[in-house]
Amino acid sequence: MFAGAMLLTLIFIAGKPMRGSCKKNYSQEPIELSFFLRKRETTHIFETIVDKFNQSQDEIVVRTVIVPNPDTELKMRALNEEFPDIVEMIGSSDESIRQYALGGYLMPLDDTGFLDRIMEGYEEYLMMDEKVYILPLSVNFRGLFLNCDLLERRGWGVPESYDELHNLLEEIKADGEQAMVFADKDDWTFHQGWDAVYTVEWGSRRDAYCMAAEGTRPLQENIGMSSSLEKYLKLREFGQEKSWETGYDEAISVFAQEKAYMFLQGNWAYSAIKKQNPDIDMAFIPFPTDGEDDSDVFVKLDSSIAISATCAHPEAVLEFLEYLLSEDVMKYYTESTGAYSCIKGGNGDLSFAQRFVDKLKKNEFVLEMVTVPGQVNDVRDRGLLRLILGQDETYDVREFLEELDEAIRMRKDEILDDMKWE
Repeated sequence: MFAGAMLLTLIFIAGKPMRGSCKKNYSQEPIELSFFLRKRETTHIFETIVDKFNQSQDEIVVRTVIVPNPDTELKMRALNEEFPDIVEMIGSSDESIRQYALGGYLMPLDDTGFLDRIMEGYEEYLMMDEKVYILPLSVNFRGLFLNCDLLERRGWGVPESYDELHNLLEEIKADGEQAMVFADKDDWTFHQGWDAVYTVEWGSRRDAYCMAAEGTRPLQENIGMSSSLEKYLKLREFGQEKSWETGYDEAISVFAQEKAYMFLQGNWAYSAIKKQNPDIDMAFIPFPTDGEDDSDVFVKLDSSIAISATCAHPEAVLEFLEYLLSEDVMKYYTESTGAYSCIKGGNGDLSFAQRFVDKLKKNEFVLEMVTVPGQVNDVRDRGLLRLILGQDETYDVREFLEELDEAIRMRKDEILDDMKWE
């Protein structure tokens, strides 16, 4: 479908990457590159980076592409052979990334010289068909945002255990204040909070899903699945009424405007919160557990960069990536997004999430790489909504897990193959 040999010829001269000589062959007119952005929380950050790159030289112009439904739009562009030059990918184990990579839409990055910029512990997870197609910029992590000023007024510090957290929530609720805010109008947020509760105490979902696929331990018999879900649903008592009417943007505003003490989300919400309230004093911590806090933290790949296999100017793309991966730019990126860099020397001030940073620096983390078919996630999200709504008294945690278990077994071969379960 694509002229691989011709592409390699464009990228290499005398067997060497073209990064060092890419400015020598440009014409008088600047080369235009399209940069397709997919994550709305960081759009303004990438736009700033792109603007500074465009101002730094006059031979390449990068145009950001921002659309309302980026996932659908990217599929349409792929089908119409209009795949963008540069694409922001989210994560690494998403089905769509595999489809784009193995379908021939993405350029392999193994010989570009950029992979040696990646910190240890990541590259092996990026392999698809023995090649690497995405360049990870950062990892994200799930946890609990706390408003430190509001807690201090109550004489509370950061809760060190689940019992402390629960007592604090009860106290806030008894005083008629809003302890937590949930963003249930956007269904993609349903599982984020459950992930934060589950992984910190029970680890990766990989084993649970693989055992469910094999039939050796159904999800409804998995104590980690049931107990973490019950704890997650218990938190709903301390949120706003009719949480399903609150969208993600509104939830961000509620927390940023200091109308709620806590927000159970991922670190990706940091940039949006700070954008609305630059002076907010907040901390982001792993969800408190019942025992000692000596467990690893679980992270997932966040924004990654992919290059179109049919890019007309790969040498210009590589020059832009050289700029993007520079130490100053990556420090700006991580400080602005609140994400932890996958690129060596790329971390800025992430003191708001110090507990995560301490673990990551010591390599006390697990990279969560679970590829789950979209149909399974659809069953999960529909079931979580039913539980959150609470309108069906006959539908409980066990029935939800039975439905999810069945959906997993129906995609058994795909799940076991993608997770390389033995």
